[in-house]
Amino acid sequence: MVGYCLKELQMNSKYYKYYMMLIALLAAYAETHGAEVMPGDYEQAPGGLTLGAIYYQHATTDALYSNGSTTAKDMKVESNIGIARMIHVFELSDRVTIEPQFLLPFGRVEGKDNASGLGSTSGIGDLVLTAPVRYRLNDAKDVLAGTLYINAPTGDYDNDKPLNLGSNRWKLDLQGAYVKHFTPNWALDLVGDVVFYTNNDNYGANSDTLKQDISFETQVMGRYMPNATTSLGLGIGHNWGGKTKINNVSQDDSTETTNIRFAISKFMTPKDQFVVQLGRDLSVENGLKEDFRLNLRYLRIF
Repeated sequence: MVGYCLKELQMNSKYYKYYMMLIALLAAYAETHGAEVMPGDYEQAPGGLTLGAIYYQHATTDALYSNGSTTAKDMKVESNIGIARMIHVFELSDRVTIEPQFLLPFGRVEGKDNASGLGSTSGIGDLVLTAPVRYRLNDAKDVLAGTLYINAPTGDYDNDKPLNLGSNRWKLDLQGAYVKHFTPNWALDLVGDVVFYTNNDNYGANSDTLKQDISFETQVMGRYMPNATTSLGLGIGHNWGGKTKINNVSQDDSTETTNIRFAISKFMTPKDQFVVQLGRDLSVENGLKEDFRLNLRYLRIF
């Protein structure tokens, strides 16, 4: 995604800073559909259901960070991403279900203000295939679950562009979750991820090789459910790791980001649910800091 070769950038500090900025953008936006889940997503659904969902995600950034310090202000990158998702629930036993599904992202990402030189991109992102397995632990409906997300390199990708919706590599995300119900009105969701990346052998205008270390993510979300159709959720997320190398040259860009999310979900009918989620980054070690995020979801039970 970077249009300058490494040697040229290292000889010119101005372009090298630009290069580092693009590395941060890769970490933030090459994967437009992360493993982050909304509160209540790991509740167990009855077998036999088919569900369809459409997401809209709007996010903006305001600054670029390196080693915990601001290196550039007014670094506005605006993303408007949609995701189409289809799910079917199979009951393997009276306690175990599996949910084969796919997620297909699409949309537009654009650099503005001091990031306007990045231009923009639009199109289709990488297809995600997964099949969460959920085990109901008890009559309180506590759940233990595991998921493998497979991100296939099917999205739009142009190595001459700084911004892309596709990543030109495979990503495997192992996610585990535990849902604890304290009372019928209060619950806690704990989610953790370990993410593995294959190499991108066509990175930048010189077709460099991009390697990325394993990254990790945790989410803790508390939920209050005043009635059977409404849920209020508040959560904290943290991710770290994922340091990159270009042609085996370390970029010293390990991520360490903490975010906050607030969500409201409501079943408007027994088969139609709407979710609104707001959030932002609280701290960033390396990369772009999100100053605003809006997630919307409409889910239909067929």
